[in-house]
Amino acid sequence: MTIFDWCRHCGVHKPMTEEHLPPRAAGNASPITVYTERDGMLAVLRSYQDGHTIPSLCLACNNGAGDRGLPQAYALWRDDTIGHLQRAAAGFHHVTGQPHNDMFWVFKDTGAFTLPMEHGRGLGTEHLVTLNPSRIIRQVLGMIMAVQDSRHLLDVYPQLVSAYRSDKPASIEPLTVHVALANVDLGYFRNGVLSVSVDLTGQATSSSTQFWAVAFPPFLIFLANGSKPPIEATRIDQWLAYPAGNAFSKRDRKIVYPIADPRELLVRKLYQDQAALNSSVGRHMYPLPDTQESVTG
Repeated sequence: MTIFDWCRHCGVHKPMTEEHLPPRAAGNASPITVYTERDGMLAVLRSYQDGHTIPSLCLACNNGAGDRGLPQAYALWRDDTIGHLQRAAAGFHHVTGQPHNDMFWVFKDTGAFTLPMEHGRGLGTEHLVTLNPSRIIRQVLGMIMAVQDSRHLLDVYPQLVSAYRSDKPASIEPLTVHVALANVDLGYFRNGVLSVSVDLTGQATSSSTQFWAVAFPPFLIFLANGSKPPIEATRIDQWLAYPAGNAFSKRDRKIVYPIADPRELLVRKLYQDQAALNSSVGRHMYPLPDTQESVTG
């Protein structure tokens, strides 16, 4: 059955195609069941045989991302990051004797535990692998736009669409993009969310942040209205300054990502929902994914 709707990338009302989110090349090609919460109980929302998809893009926009190499660049970034995570988890297990996945529950008194890495060194090859930051960040923007229920991002922030569709250096200010690492299920907010920080000591002012988010393991990705993400995370929208086709500079290859702090309300909720789902379907915590398998199946 053909679905007619507005395309989340170009805004035109057309027949929709099924968009793989995250990309098929990023481990999203296996059967998966998506659940939703109804009256406090988990219920099956939809099952997919060939990876999670959503009918949100017209044919031209769906094919256009692949033609520009965006999903492929994102998949390589994911695989590289997972390689670093696997090595870090092995080291954590060796030092502490605890299960590899317990690394995701480590935090510091002052905030999140952080994982330094050099992009291009996590794929198990002898030589440095080239990653393309310009294409990675545009795939990230495209995925966030693709899951939206409303036209708010499309209509209020034309610079977002312009940056996504261009291969030239761009900016999305005042919007910013941030990434943290977590071992949670696939999920996303279909509308903007308001994060409110209230200071109970009287020493600082309260603040609020509007954000949009997707959880595509191992990433928690936030699009924020302003420079502050809802949790401790690393900003990456500066990657839009790279021309299309350019690799990371030596300086930018080295980066530090926080392991999402499980004390944060949002992160704790994600893990609680995952634990409830695991309990209801008799599933255990995901192992750190292999680069060839889906972490959501």
